[in-house]
Amino acid sequence: MKFARPAPALLTLAALLAGGLVGCRPEGNGEGGLADDLPAQILFTANGTYDARADRRERTPGRDGSLRRITWTTRPPLPARAVIVRFDGNVRSLSWEMRVDGPTFELSALAGEDAASVTTPQGEGLRPRGGRLADVLILRTPGGLRLLTRGYAVREEPALLAAFRRGE
Repeated sequence: MKFARPAPALLTLAALLAGGLVGCRPEGNGEGGLADDLPAQILFTANGTYDARADRRERTPGRDGSLRRITWTTRPPLPARAVIVRFDGNVRSLSWEMRVDGPTFELSALAGEDAASVTTPQGEGLRPRGGRLADVLILRTPGGLRLLTRGYAVREEPALLAAFRRGE
């Protein structure tokens, strides 16, 4: 008796059902996975991974009209009360700003122990030295944190560019 070879699609489906690709999900399980990797969660949030569960998506005023804003209040993708990401729709991964209201994580967990302290027109900030957030400026706000990329500063807030140079 001969058996037919299973189709590749059937094998892929079987692997998915068996849990073989669970580790590919952007959300970890809290046991050393992505859920414990705060810089990765920040980047996934900034780059759009969690946009589908956002409470609001809208266009905002900007230099050329390409700025967008995504808001999470009921199910924020970070351990916080609310998260708002404002980004350039044309180059999202390079030009974004994130506001984290009521974070339940420590700033040092995000910036790293060797982060450079910088002074900006908006107050004191931190610049991670290397790692995934090396091109991000982190500022304290009255209710939380504000993170922004060098690309966002070039485009929307040139007064903050000096902080990127001092933190290098």
